[in-house]
Amino acid sequence: MNVLALVPDPRAPSCRFRIRQYREPLSREGIDLTIADLGPGGRERRRLFDQAGDFDAVVVHRKLFNPLSLRRLRRRSRRLIFDFDDAIMFRDSNSPRRSSWQRRFAFRRMISQADLTIAGNDYLAGLASRGGGRVRVQPTPVDLALFPARPGGGGGRVVGWMGTKSNFLYLRLVSEPLRNLSRARPGLVFRVISDGVPALPGVPVAAERWSLLTEARDLAAFDVGIMPLIDDEWTRGKCAFKILQYFAASLPVVCSPVGTNREVVSEGVNGRFARSSREWEDALGALLESPETRERMGRAGRRLVEERYSLAVMAPRFAALLRGDLMPLG
Repeated sequence: MNVLALVPDPRAPSCRFRIRQYREPLSREGIDLTIADLGPGGRERRRLFDQAGDFDAVVVHRKLFNPLSLRRLRRRSRRLIFDFDDAIMFRDSNSPRRSSWQRRFAFRRMISQADLTIAGNDYLAGLASRGGGRVRVQPTPVDLALFPARPGGGGGRVVGWMGTKSNFLYLRLVSEPLRNLSRARPGLVFRVISDGVPALPGVPVAAERWSLLTEARDLAAFDVGIMPLIDDEWTRGKCAFKILQYFAASLPVVCSPVGTNREVVSEGVNGRFARSSREWEDALGALLESPETRERMGRAGRRLVEERYSLAVMAPRFAALLRGDLMPLG
């Protein structure tokens, strides 16, 4: 089977994790995956659309097309699949105006024309189901082969976060707790793996430039991974992938109880929820104080990924969806 994946940015993390990392395991399933950059549009994009008929299926990752482009692609595709992992029908949390009727209309148009829509979580699947058509959930997988089974850790001194600088606004939720903890625990470090350095006055930030080559090693140097989020239409669609990476590195987590975070984190088992500055401070302080609790929760998180979210588990499911073998929703 030959599948063409059309992506808006081959370098984006979403393409790497939801499309590119499947290439090798899909080949073992008898599926040849070709990935093509949609680019800014124009002649090259039309050429790609005209080649769609040479493939058994076409996967469009995240991109919402105008009516003319979508009609051209639909006519030439034997089977059209739409894949998305964010609430792309809304603007993100940085935007002062979250709602966009143009985005919502383009999203519904894409759903209606696709033979299958693959959503990253149940919340996104629910939004897609309103537009009709067949929808299935495929969480973003983690390749456990990249992560050591046991982290090195920082001896109870390192709170860590990994993400892009566009998400720095969420770190405001932990600024005061980290500032207070650093006063009470000399030597505490907030380690940030990103493409920028957050401005958190009074917080001892150790920023490292993200690199694919060092990603797993950098995560293994954390003692606790965090995922703070404000609660809005955009964040409710997040797939908690950051948490799954922490779990893959055998780390406990502290996170906001927003969206899919509530599905992958079990309170007291593999992590803690925090709703206020006081809860953030208490949860982080307790985990930094207890290596036994960190190890127990880290093992539980790793086990969850092994059983439900690893690339080895998810690749056969993705292959079945590409072939049209639709499992039940969820």
